Amino acid sequence: MTAEILRLDDKDRYLENIRTAAQALRSGGIVAFPTETVYGLGVCADNDTAIDNLYSAKQRSRDKKLSIMIAEPGDVTKYVKQITPIAGRLISSFWPGPLTIIFDLPDNRTVGIRNSSHHVVKDLLNAAGISIVSTSANISGRPPATDAQQVISSFSDKVDVVLDGGSAEAGKPSTVIKIVDNTFEIIRHGVIGKERLNRCLNEDCLSIRS
Repeated sequence: MTAEILRLDDKDRYLENIRTAAQALRSGGIVAFPTETVYGLGVCADNDTAIDNLYSAKQRSRDKKLSIMIAEPGDVTKYVKQITPIAGRLISSFWPGPLTIIFDLPDNRTVGIRNSSHHVVKDLLNAAGISIVSTSANISGRPPATDAQQVISSFSDKVDVVLDGGSAEAGKPSTVIKIVDNTFEIIRHGVIGKERLNRCLNEDCLSIRS
């Protein structure tokens, strides 16, 4: 299998290319796409085989969970029923944007959620009409891809579609934080620094661990 490369700078074919990628996701394929940070790889969240293939392609440990991509900030309530005040303020301040938030769920489970500000991500999610889990486009332990050619170099025979949207703007991954009661923990440093996170919250009621 060789990846189908679809250029997104062709405005006449943009929607057709998005629909092609969406169909690949619905069919259990792996799709690479640009975000405002780096390129990502996505699969249908309800397709166990597709998820297995994604882990295999990335050579990623199954202990490291994938994040759910959402099209709108309000879609978080599909997966997290109770949003704490701190989570709500972070969502209001940084979504859509380069912040992945890990929420605690019942039964000691967690879920990571990302609301990207890149229009391609939103268009792809809306066209697919399914839940998508995602991770950065890189072999585990290597730097994430920041353009389509880097994706192809690592995954040309392992992904089904590459949406070529040019160079990723930020060039480094999203910040990942975990919400725990009245605190958050920085799991991965990225585009949004600790100082920016602090500025949107009352430090008197927040414990920062990084």
